[in-house]
Amino acid sequence: MSIRGKLTLITVSAFIVIYSVIGGVLPRSSNPIVRALADPGPYPQLRIFEEVVRHIVNDYVEKPNLEKVRVGALRGLADGLDPYSAYLLPAQVTEYLASKDKGDTTGLVIGQYSGFAYVIAIVPGSPAEKAGLRVGDVIEYINGQATRDLGLYDVKSLLLGPVGTPIELSLINRKTAKLKLVPGIVPATPVESRLLEGQIGYLKLPILNKGESVKVGAAIRELLKKGSRSIVLDLRGSAGGDTGEGIAVADYFLGSGTIVKLLGRNEKELKTFSAVPENDLTSLPVAVVVDRTTAGASEIIAAAILDNKRGEVIGERTVFGMSADQQLFKMNDGSAMLLTVARYASPAGKPFIGDGVTPNIEVKRPDLAEVNEDEAQAPTPDNGAPTPPVVVAPKPVDDVMLKKALETIRDRMKKS
Repeated sequence: MSIRGKLTLITVSAFIVIYSVIGGVLPRSSNPIVRALADPGPYPQLRIFEEVVRHIVNDYVEKPNLEKVRVGALRGLADGLDPYSAYLLPAQVTEYLASKDKGDTTGLVIGQYSGFAYVIAIVPGSPAEKAGLRVGDVIEYINGQATRDLGLYDVKSLLLGPVGTPIELSLINRKTAKLKLVPGIVPATPVESRLLEGQIGYLKLPILNKGESVKVGAAIRELLKKGSRSIVLDLRGSAGGDTGEGIAVADYFLGSGTIVKLLGRNEKELKTFSAVPENDLTSLPVAVVVDRTTAGASEIIAAAILDNKRGEVIGERTVFGMSADQQLFKMNDGSAMLLTVARYASPAGKPFIGDGVTPNIEVKRPDLAEVNEDEAQAPTPDNGAPTPPVVVAPKPVDDVMLKKALETIRDRMKKS
């Protein structure tokens, strides 16, 4: 088990330390938490947690810092849910609320892959690109802090440094020892649009932030004016973004049907977003290209086209599933829990967090770094310590996914 895994196990177990320590000085019958733990019923896990905490308090070699344990416990609780939920200290709550009004300063979309911070997407011309970062990079350290010991929220916070102040990054998937990322202005990215041989329209979508769907609609209309007979929609590298923008783009290709569902607890359907016939721009054959750098708003587009049998989806399964609704629950001490309260799901009902989007024509992309977590955990024969993560470096190859998409769309054009 990794260091982070061990810490998580301890911190999750410690979440009742306040009740077991503070409440432990009270008579057992006057402590409702302790009574609940003692009674049979729906609390077996809490009884185990109480036992673990008791050992920490009574048997740990030093007197534990209960405040540190409490914070670690709450972080551990969030860490056991999904990558996007988090426990925020008061200063982080202030930072979180302020960040909503600030624009991006790095051009970097980060996810977690085998426990490490993983570069999902980079805005062209952004500080991230200027620093030499590439899609598929695995970040081991940020300003000396190991990403494997941090939650995704903390990783993102470390990358929100002041504009102009360098952030030192260490990578484990290529020879470059360290990079300097200097936060600054992130330029707007245009929709890449061109007409390929055989009158095939090609659209490569950027990160779908607010307003991008309008640009995509304009690009589709322009391709139709030029005589496009089909469209290849390249969603690779389009990660994060605004879910409403993804819904709007999917609506351009659907005359009817469900675009996406919003699911609550127990998969309860909270809301269904359906296609509006007036928004449909084209009935031409469509092929969509996705890979593991497709996430968030673009997953909505791919799933809508696939589940409505509107076109083929080519590539590899998406894995980051960023489409979710979150809510900040403030605590009395100024801290807060940032929790996922609803998840977006495909028309077929598969949540993007966890399931992703599986193409109906799978083509593996071999040019992104892979992290072998099993080998990273294997002890060395000399001292029994875990070995460094084993990383397969990206290899330059032909764009096999796009080639397959073009082949697929040409076959559909022949049949139509």
